[in-house]
Amino acid sequence: MAIRYSVIIPTFNRAEQLLLTLVALDRVTYPKEQYEIIVVDDGSTDGTRKLVEGFHTTSPLTYLSNEVQRGRSVTRNLGLRHARGLYVVFCDADFVVVPEFFRILDDSHRMFPRSVLSAFPYSWDDVYTHVHPDFSPEEKQMCRDVLTQAGLWKDEYETIDHIVPLITPDDLVNQRERLSQLILPDKKAPGVKEQFAKTDVAPWLQLITRCVSIKRSYVTRIGGFNERFFKYGLEDWELGYRLHRKKIRFRCIRQLLGYHQMHPNLYRGEVGNIDNLRIMFRSNGCKDPELNLFALMPAWEDVVTYKHALRVLRRGMRSKAERPIALLMKRTLRIAAVQMVQRKGPEAFKRSLRPIRNRLRASKKKGQTAQLLRTLLDKCDSLANG
Repeated sequence: MAIRYSVIIPTFNRAEQLLLTLVALDRVTYPKEQYEIIVVDDGSTDGTRKLVEGFHTTSPLTYLSNEVQRGRSVTRNLGLRHARGLYVVFCDADFVVVPEFFRILDDSHRMFPRSVLSAFPYSWDDVYTHVHPDFSPEEKQMCRDVLTQAGLWKDEYETIDHIVPLITPDDLVNQRERLSQLILPDKKAPGVKEQFAKTDVAPWLQLITRCVSIKRSYVTRIGGFNERFFKYGLEDWELGYRLHRKKIRFRCIRQLLGYHQMHPNLYRGEVGNIDNLRIMFRSNGCKDPELNLFALMPAWEDVVTYKHALRVLRRGMRSKAERPIALLMKRTLRIAAVQMVQRKGPEAFKRSLRPIRNRLRASKKKGQTAQLLRTLLDKCDSLANG
């Protein structure tokens, strides 16, 4: 029988978490011959290769590796080249799927046949499967709070020098309910999940590689991930943006697909959102307000404000009275995006915005579109001075 799903898991020094991810995938209620697992090792030094090659499963399991660390985009593309499934599932090494995982994907792909399916934001729950010695003081306090509530905290965890498992492979097989005891309470700002779920503007923000399922041909047709990205951040949104431009739709799956295993933030590696945003602009141009707005109101900082601004702009473009101001806004965003790429001197940047300020002042407009434009121009000052 043909392989339906290729699960591509990039990993770097996550052996303990990867083991639970593999166990969970092995325990799904789905025919083993219909999915394959491809683990792509980006230069791990923690025994990842030995773990994967010694893992016993009846579904096809492939281990691939980069000789040196090359980043998430190159790593995922290596897995993509070896994938055989109709769909590729990009899944993080720390994502523990539910037993019904592929059944839910099947139902959703049948319902939305030409769509990217994202586990985000309804599989956003974090679970403590390990206590890490590299937790920051704040991270350790959050872990202590959850474990204390579950009656599992031990004072010795304060000074451990090794990773301590809280969930074992046997727990995933026989006591899966233990996961529910170790979930970090959701403290996200109001409206964040709802805005990620909405697709009226910037639907491509749903492509988050914690867990996303896409028809393989869609990804290969646009060349896979942009390999100019090396630092952590934005490589998944950039892929989503290019798929969006090809008229591919996006849907979030509202059923729970899995849990993210908590780990120290430093495990992500160097966060390069600003450098990577410049790569996005260089690769895709500076003509689209959805992308250009990242220069002044990046969605990774506040998705609610970001999407609200796009909706104000769209309404302004549709209004005869507001359209002149909306056009000034689009021009402002383009100038800001170009500034991020070219990094002109602050005076030259401010000079390029002066005609926009003058026209806004002369218009004497005070509506929502004009107010947003004033806010964006203020942010341009910060960009110039930063």
